[in-house]
Order: sequence, then structure tokens, then C-alpha cells
Amino acid sequence: MSEMKDDDVISEEVLYEKIDHYLMTFGTDRSLLCVSELDGFLTALGCSVQELEPDLWLNAIWGADEDQPKWDSTEQEDEFLSLILIMYMETMNNLLFGDFYPVYLEQEIDGEFNILVEEWCVGFIRGAKLIGIGLSGDREFFDEVLAPVRLFGTEAGWDKVQVMQDEEVTFWREMLEPSILRLVKHFHPEIQTDTQSVETRILH
Repeated sequence: MSEMKDDDVISEEVLYEKIDHYLMTFGTDRSLLCVSELDGFLTALGCSVQELEPDLWLNAIWGADEDQPKWDSTEQEDEFLSLILIMYMETMNNLLFGDFYPVYLEQEIDGEFNILVEEWCVGFIRGAKLIGIGLSGDREFFDEVLAPVRLFGTEAGWDKVQVMQDEEVTFWREMLEPSILRLVKHFHPEIQTDTQSVETRILH
């Protein structure tokens, strides 16, 4: 998304900052807590063969019924919904045109910057469960394409990563985006995707 051109266009940076603020302010332990998780969640929704009504997935952002935010005002609620729908439409449009721009976090440790895919994968797993990805159909195919996201997005996967060699972790990390694109292509064969050309957005 480009920088602001007029009063009706929000920059990508401002969009993410505002969404992060709402998620962190009103979220619980069962909520999506950052834009990276939200992006993974929305990407999973994009794998659905049918466009989902917002009511079917908006509440899932926060968790259970008791986790739904108690807004300070209707203006605040309206702004959040507007921001979420902007990000949703951007994600859907990117997938529709065969583009994949996962939003990852970045962490600095001793002067070195590492890209973190775990939050994105956690969000994707949440969305995949919501729409039932992998519950029917070719089980072998789904196990294969979901293996990287399960590895980096579930507690069982994190336990496996802990005992892996660095080279093995790198291998599975490099398999993440191509596997997701294969999944998107499976549900939307009409979409032209390039598994060798994936850009990422990094949040500091």
C-alpha cells in the first residue's frame, strides 16, 4: 500500500500501527495479538473457496464470546472494523492476483536481526481451523503443505524446532511460503502464482 495521497487513503505503516494498538489494547490470551498473526489468519481465510461473511470471522479475531472487546465508543469500534476490512481486502486482492506478501516480525538480538515467522504461522493455524482446511480431501497433500506452518505455528512444532539443527530449521523456513502458495493454488486453480517470487513485509 502506498503512502498517504489524500485524506481517504491510509499508509501501510499507519494501518499496521493502528491495528496493532487495538489488538494489544483489547486483546486477551485467546486473541490475535499483532498484525503478523492477523495477516496469517486472513491469508488462511483467503484459501476458502467461498468468500466468508465478516460476521463469520471477525469475532474469531478476539477468541471466545467473552473475549469480545468492550469498546469505549461506537466511533472506536467503527474505526477498528474499517481498518480490519482494509487489511482483509488487501490480503484477498493480493492472493487473487497471485501475489503473496506475508507480514513477519523482526527481532534484534546482539545487533543481529532475525525474521520471526512464528506469529504469522499461529494466525494462519487459527484461520485454517476456522474454515476447516485439511479436515477433508487429500490428507497426504494437506499434511505436506501444512507441515511448515504447523512446525512454526504450534506448540508441538516448537518442541520439534528446539531439537533441530540450524540447517534443518532453515530448510523448513524456506519451505513455508512455497507451501502456502501451493495451498492457495489448490483451492484457487485459476490463480497464477509464482512460488519462486515471494516478497515479505517486515514489522520491527
